[in-house]
Amino acid sequence: MDADAPQGRVDCLLNEILRNAIEERASDVHIEPFTTLIRLRFRVDGRLRERGTLEPQLLGALLLRLKILSRIPVDCSALPQDGKWLYEGENGAIDVRVSIIPFLHGEGAVLRILTVATATSDPRQLGFDEETAAALQRVIRGNSGLLLVTGPTGCGKSTTIHTLLRGLNDGTRKIITVEDPVEYAADGIQSVQVNESQGLGFADVLRSVLRQTPDVLFVGEIRDEKTAAIAIQAALTGHFVCSTLHCNDAAGAIVRLRQLGIRPHLIAATLRGVLSQRLVRKLCPHCRISRAGGSAAVHNDGRIFHPNGCPRCKFCGYFGQTVLYEWLPLQTQNLLDEKMLHTHLVPDLVTCAHRKVFSGETSPEEIYAVTICDNAAFRFDVGDENGWSMAKSGKDFLL
Repeated sequence: MDADAPQGRVDCLLNEILRNAIEERASDVHIEPFTTLIRLRFRVDGRLRERGTLEPQLLGALLLRLKILSRIPVDCSALPQDGKWLYEGENGAIDVRVSIIPFLHGEGAVLRILTVATATSDPRQLGFDEETAAALQRVIRGNSGLLLVTGPTGCGKSTTIHTLLRGLNDGTRKIITVEDPVEYAADGIQSVQVNESQGLGFADVLRSVLRQTPDVLFVGEIRDEKTAAIAIQAALTGHFVCSTLHCNDAAGAIVRLRQLGIRPHLIAATLRGVLSQRLVRKLCPHCRISRAGGSAAVHNDGRIFHPNGCPRCKFCGYFGQTVLYEWLPLQTQNLLDEKMLHTHLVPDLVTCAHRKVFSGETSPEEIYAVTICDNAAFRFDVGDENGWSMAKSGKDFLL
């Protein structure tokens, strides 16, 4: 089959790929060209799973169809391209974002599947405890100020902020988001797509958006000094601004803002709190096993649970994701000594990890895998027969 193959055959292949991806709860579909095959992989709960191979002859026809559906120019194959379309699945319309990049053996594509049906306005459904969820909702209802969510790429920062925005979307506030790309569309929330190639960067769009007098403004990411300065200025002049920032922990956001040229007194005047988060997989409740070999239904007696595998979780031992987080509520006095910032975390990552493992939500192996590359890495050592010992920065927990 080549680029001139019948459209119906290509549509059947694409529909089968997407149907299987949605059934497996995949967030991304990766179509990767190599010399003798096309590798197909799904990202499920943050991990890639190989889902077969296709013949190289299918690549041209498949990508052509993807470009047509996503309204991407079909006569360009030498540059990265992005697009989207609305896929009509069995359970309704699903937003599919397409990214195509030329590789050595041909163009490769990643399809990002955004299922609006799973959207929520309650942070507790993402995995936050009641105290932190209430604190976040209280902060974002402020008349002015800045809320930052930090963490590595793919840790759910935008999802958390959109969850908080949906809770505000009661018709009494003007809410505008400036994103690249716009991830979630919701009635009552106006979104602007950043387009760097056309000279519409975050800073350029923000200047115009502020003339719309928004009450709440979501800046997809603070990337540079101009964007940081405009966001701070907006937070000083009667707007509530929330944004994301790439740094390892909550306290690091203060340092990052200073690196972007924001003076300490402006940070103190505007910053209302910093949330740092990661995503960890949840243990499959149908097959998880305790270290002591007891009943998996009892998880509040000091036991630690581990993955096992069953048909419901595709034999990986995990099903779904939850958030691992630390929350730093800020007041002016917090900023006087950077070393003291860590003492104001409620909770910090260690405490949150302890709760998630001890409650049976996730496993020590998963915590270790997600945080081992961070500066604030966790170390799990086999303890006595009652569980594991977790240590970080001199803190020890008996799990």
